[in-house]
Amino acid sequence: MRTVLEFERLTPEPGEDADEVRHEYVARIVLHDDAPAALEVDGIATVWELLVDGMSVASGRSMFERQVVALSGLGAGEHEVRIVVHPLTELLDAVPSKPRQRWRTRLVEDARLRWVRTQLLGRAPGFSPGPPVVGPYRPVVLVTGERPRPVLRAWLDGTTGVVEVDGRERVELPDVELWWPHTHGTPRLHDVVVDGETVGRVGFRTIENRSEDSLDLWVNGVRVFCRGAVWTPGDLAALDEAVALGLNLVRVPGIAAYESEEFHSRCDALGLLVWQDLMFATLDYPLADEAFAATAADEVRDQSRRLLGHPSTVVVCGSAEHEQQAAMFGVSPATGYAGELAGFLRPLVEQSGLDAVWVDSSPSGGDPVTRVDRGVGQYFGVGAYLRDLQDVRHSRVGFASECLAFSNLTDPVVGGGVPKDSGADWDFADVRAHYLWQRYGPDATQADAQRVTGEVMAEVFGEWRRPGSGCGGGIVLWLRDVVPGAGWGLLDHRGRPKPAARALAPTLQPVAVWIVDEGLNGLDVHVANDGPEPVEATLEVALLREDGAPGESASAELSVPAHGHHTAGVEALLGRFADASYAYRFGPPPHAGVRAVLTAGGTTHETVWRVPLTSLG
Repeated sequence: MRTVLEFERLTPEPGEDADEVRHEYVARIVLHDDAPAALEVDGIATVWELLVDGMSVASGRSMFERQVVALSGLGAGEHEVRIVVHPLTELLDAVPSKPRQRWRTRLVEDARLRWVRTQLLGRAPGFSPGPPVVGPYRPVVLVTGERPRPVLRAWLDGTTGVVEVDGRERVELPDVELWWPHTHGTPRLHDVVVDGETVGRVGFRTIENRSEDSLDLWVNGVRVFCRGAVWTPGDLAALDEAVALGLNLVRVPGIAAYESEEFHSRCDALGLLVWQDLMFATLDYPLADEAFAATAADEVRDQSRRLLGHPSTVVVCGSAEHEQQAAMFGVSPATGYAGELAGFLRPLVEQSGLDAVWVDSSPSGGDPVTRVDRGVGQYFGVGAYLRDLQDVRHSRVGFASECLAFSNLTDPVVGGGVPKDSGADWDFADVRAHYLWQRYGPDATQADAQRVTGEVMAEVFGEWRRPGSGCGGGIVLWLRDVVPGAGWGLLDHRGRPKPAARALAPTLQPVAVWIVDEGLNGLDVHVANDGPEPVEATLEVALLREDGAPGESASAELSVPAHGHHTAGVEALLGRFADASYAYRFGPPPHAGVRAVLTAGGTTHETVWRVPLTSLG
């Protein structure tokens, strides 16, 4: 029997001084006989002690440490379970002075956090100032009369699915039905039953990176264009919203915490790919310290082991911005310093047998690491750096492991929550204002302001998703806001889609239509069919008048194969030169925009391209 303990907080709720004070929590358990019993501790932040009936039975100095604590000699009856969380500042004051840090981070103010295995979200002044997470943030479970939670590993051997339980018991399933990301098929899962008890669910799939110098994911031999978002801790219902928006990947970032078993099981069931950062970020970690290295190694082995049975985990990344921060501080790649962390972590993951693509860091692989046309990059050219949309093609992004941070307005508009980079004299509301003026000019409405960032993101993803781009995908920063207001989230802090998300979503769907401006080559209409069945459809294009009414139009019947794509020029469909993109500019624009409508299986998909204000002088 498994019972999740319900703890009562005995001390005040954490505030800005959460790292400086003691926190206590208490729960009660009832044992009915002398049968074996244990407490599974899945995560307590950060320096903690576990007491049963006043006696210390376990302790830890890492938020990411998991323990199973055997309970013996307690006898039947009620018992008190108490968690004491000691001030983090006490540990910080006691950390060694060597090895000294070789670069500094701007993410957090206290560089001594490099010695502590804890979450940086809640301690990052620019976008997540706190309070930080403290106490039991993952369940503490009383287990009585049951076998320990088994470790499941699943893989494909040809067309045969193989399941291993605790590294010993093995079952084979010939011609097994495969697990797919939801955009490309059905995320089929199979129950694992041991001695009449269902102990978990597994899926079978292959994963490979077919790019020689970046990231290009193929699942079950089919290329998957990844459209994802960075995950922030919270209600798992946000995962369902991600699927509805057309996203097929979430990234658990290295500034947060390893996610719950429920999170990974939900991603398995929904068909959401998971990019799993290990919980290392921009700090220069003291790997030369034997105790720190041993703690980090145990953490990575444990986390890799628990992901073995989850088909959704397809990428494991060593860190978030670790190599980039070293480079920006002036550390030469020739020293090898920035690569030490990945060199330490990668063998630990690979030894676990976890079937996932390895990435050293986000970003990594470029020379220098800030380049976006090699390795995996972080692309904010369109966005924070106010580049025009043409920059998306000029930059030749191979894979954007983080991109397109915008201050996305809520509906109704809620003030505050605007992120700001540390040390910058601008914030992300200024970024939104730049693109609003560029697209709508002085007559922009509030509705335009709510929608514009999504429109820009849709154009970027349309460029990346076209077959000729060479881009394997992009991960938006981020899925859900951590505080109310106009944060980076596609969803607000309650998990509701913002207007920007609704503007972006049509371009991300498994079956989608969008328009790309090809300059003097006119406008291309792209039709994607990521699904496993061919799509028979009608494509109609129309030139739009100033009032939005359709003018000249044309249509064509299409057959788009499974996991396929079709591209058609607007003028080829119309059968004449129409200066569709208004690139030649012979006098005033002959039309205000172009609409493309795809009708397939009774469902209509629509997109509109408008003549940019910048083309009108």
